[in-house]
Amino acid sequence: MVAPEAAVVVPAYDEADRLDRTLDALAGQDAPVVVVASGEDGTPALAREHAAVDRVLEDEGRGPAAARNAGARAADTAVVCFTDADTVVPPGWVDRHRSNYHRSEVVGVGGPLRPLNGDLGDRLAFRVLSDYWYRVSWPVGFVQASANNCSYRREPFLAAGGFDPELGFIEDTDASLRMRRVGEMVYDPLAYAETSPRRQHDEGYVGLFLTYARGYLRYALGRDPGEGYFRR
Repeated sequence: MVAPEAAVVVPAYDEADRLDRTLDALAGQDAPVVVVASGEDGTPALAREHAAVDRVLEDEGRGPAAARNAGARAADTAVVCFTDADTVVPPGWVDRHRSNYHRSEVVGVGGPLRPLNGDLGDRLAFRVLSDYWYRVSWPVGFVQASANNCSYRREPFLAAGGFDPELGFIEDTDASLRMRRVGEMVYDPLAYAETSPRRQHDEGYVGLFLTYARGYLRYALGRDPGEGYFRR
C-alpha cells in the first residue's frame, strides 16, 4: 500500500516571534501547510507572507483544539500532521509520519519530543517524560499523542470529533485515546520534533508533572481535567 498524502496544520496565536522558525522547517517537507492564525501581534499577516504556507485561516482565538480542527477540515489530504508554532520538525518529518500508514488499520501516529535549545537537564527530562514514558504507556493502552507531533487519518479523525475544544487540558490525549477505539495508534520513536521548553521552565518540571498527573486523574473520573488551569 502506497503511503497516503499528508498536509500539515499549525495553530498559531500571537506567535509572530516564533512562527517563522516553524514554517522554515516545514518548507522542505513536500506537504501543503495550513496555518490557523489569530492574535494581535501580526501572526496572520506573517503566515500569509511565508513561502511555505499554502493556506491561512484566520481564527477567532477559540483555542488550539478548535484551530486544529478547522485546519483539518480545510486540508485536502488523507492524513493530517499537526505541529505547533513553538515547535521545529526535522527534515523528512512528514514522510516519517506517512510511512506508518502503509497498513490500512493505522489511524494515528505519535512521536517523541525533544527540547528546542535546551540544556542537559532539559534533554534528560524530555527523554524520560516525552519518549521513555510513551514507550511504556502506549503498549498498555494509555496512548498520548502530543498535539505538536502527531498525525491522523483525516476522515476518521473528523468523524470521531477531532480535538475536543471544551477540554482546557490534555485534549490531545483525549483525541488519541478516542482514535485508539477506531483503529491502531502507532508510536514511532524516530518521528521526533523539537519544541520549546518554555512551559517547563515557567512551571518547573516537578510542578508540571503534578499538574498533568492531577489532570489525568480528573479525566479518568470524567471531570474537567484542567480545572481552568490552561484556560488562563
